Amino acid sequence: MFLMVLTMTFVVVFVSTALNHGFQADFLSRWMRGWGVAFVIAFPTVLIIMPFIRKFVASITED
Repeated sequence: MFLMVLTMTFVVVFVSTALNHGFQADFLSRWMRGWGVAFVIAFPTVLIIMPFIRKFVASITED
């Protein structure tokens, strides 16, 4: 789960930064700053909502 959140935030923030600011001289610093904020928010969020998502999926996929 940790690696999934790490990878997803890394890629999503890369795309978002590229679309919003282009590949300017400060691209890397903008990307890393954005990624740091996104990861700090996304990881605890996943930890909190994962049990609810698993329960929901189990309820709609039971035989």
